[in-house]
Amino acid sequence: MWLFNQQTVKISVLWNVAALLLVSGLVACQFRPLHGTQSAALQDNQNLSAVSVSQVNTRVAQQVRNHLVFLLDGGFSNAEKTHEARIRVTWNNRQLAAIRGAQDSTSGTITVIASYDLVDLSTGKAISSGSRQTEASYDRTGQVFANERAERDAENRAAKEAAESLRLAIAADLSRI
Repeated sequence: MWLFNQQTVKISVLWNVAALLLVSGLVACQFRPLHGTQSAALQDNQNLSAVSVSQVNTRVAQQVRNHLVFLLDGGFSNAEKTHEARIRVTWNNRQLAAIRGAQDSTSGTITVIASYDLVDLSTGKAISSGSRQTEASYDRTGQVFANERAERDAENRAAKEAAESLRLAIAADLSRI
């Protein structure tokens, strides 16, 4: 006795072919850099890990430096350093406007300005420089500790964004060398 008719066999074959095409299409998918080749992306990462970051002396500047070091080499690179990013960080805190109906409530903005000079360590000469500015807002209330914590959180957010901007600028500078 024949359990399958010709139509059932044709449908089964069509489903198998469709599944095979789908699987082969998914196997071809992989991550590739948007611009350039995979080896160029790997070279960029190696170039960034060869950049050291100068020491700084304030809390906000240290936040920028720590984030930048991590973005450049993950914080644990043993690569030989060929360049140094000499960074300078300034910031200010300003109150924007009082909120109507609340005497103590205001909003503030932390502005972080991070400047850098990218120095070739073999020659000691600066090969590029730049500056990036970021801002982070926060709310102030009548509570002293809450205000201090909100201000510090805004400083940290602005510092992290400044480090990300510096990383992009340094990567662009190294790609032109």
